[in-house]
Amino acid sequence: MNFNTFFFRRLLAWCFFWRKTKHPNHLAKDELGKDGEKRAEEFLKAKGYKIIASNVSFSIGEIDLIAQVEKTIIFIEVKTRQSADYCHPMEVVDKKKRQKIKQMAMQYYRDKKYASKGFTIRFDIVTLIWPEGEQPKIEHFIDAFR
Repeated sequence: MNFNTFFFRRLLAWCFFWRKTKHPNHLAKDELGKDGEKRAEEFLKAKGYKIIASNVSFSIGEIDLIAQVEKTIIFIEVKTRQSADYCHPMEVVDKKKRQKIKQMAMQYYRDKKYASKGFTIRFDIVTLIWPEGEQPKIEHFIDAFR
């Protein structure tokens, strides 16, 4: 075995190991996101939204929450951060992310045959800024994009 083969095998093994092992900070970030989605769901229910699905998976991603208000199906992206020092959570939902959400939403809308039932769709974003040890600041952006 020559040096290049040895080197690349070691590199591949190292990458495989680190891909499966999460750093503790990543676990905290995952928990923050899940807790944020739960808080957003409670917040929306208190506003009269009927949550019809959460964490709906597609081949290209996931829709955090799907809600219904009267004859409108609302696809909701939830973004949670500990602070807005770097950027506001709303800014993370860029053009590419919005396009993916729209794609997934249209697939869900077609699969559930909502058009034939007279439903319209809307895209909202709920952001939470949740510093450790404090209550979250929740913002709801209604009809955030089209």
